[in-house]
Amino acid sequence: MNHILKIVAAAAIAGAASGASAVTLVNGSFEAGSLSAPFETATAGSSAITGWTVGGFGVDYVGSYWMASDGVRSVDLSGLNAGSVSQAFATTIGSNYTVTFDLSGNPDGGVGTRTAIVSIDGSLPSIKSYVVAPSNSRESMNWQTYSYDFTAFTTTSRLVFASADYTPFGPALDNVSVIDNGGGAGSTVPEPATWAMLMIGFGMVGMTVRSRRTAVVAA
Repeated sequence: MNHILKIVAAAAIAGAASGASAVTLVNGSFEAGSLSAPFETATAGSSAITGWTVGGFGVDYVGSYWMASDGVRSVDLSGLNAGSVSQAFATTIGSNYTVTFDLSGNPDGGVGTRTAIVSIDGSLPSIKSYVVAPSNSRESMNWQTYSYDFTAFTTTSRLVFASADYTPFGPALDNVSVIDNGGGAGSTVPEPATWAMLMIGFGMVGMTVRSRRTAVVAA
């Protein structure tokens, strides 16, 4: 019976894990869009980056100027000054989400900290810092992966990445993705297939118990 219980437990764990799913985010790696190589400064309201809205003082849409984290394009969140990019996407009220993204820093500004602010409507923003080291260069950007968690309060949420550096040498952004983790720890509802496995497992446990009782009575 212990073996059967282990199978049932594994099914429950698998069902909970399957609750996480990827969210459709348009152009998360900034590969689609118009670009004048090696980079182009996109001003507020620009549609140069497919799926994203440019704000603030604009951003640099970077192509061959430096090595991207994913693909060949990325964004410097400071154009001539601190800028931003944002995108709205469908969310489920009460669901928990994890945003992952890669950060580096414009190496032309020398060593030092580059600071990005990531936020979602109705949630507290998060400050993410990246330190440009002497080893950073256009050929070796030393990208690092960061994450940001939020709970959706509306059916449409707007994700915003903004520079906190009021210089032309801001934080570099690439490889953005969003995962829907469901309704929070312990609240994931098993999918129908998982329920079927659980019911079969509990049925087998019941049959084993009854057969053992029958054997005892017979003895």
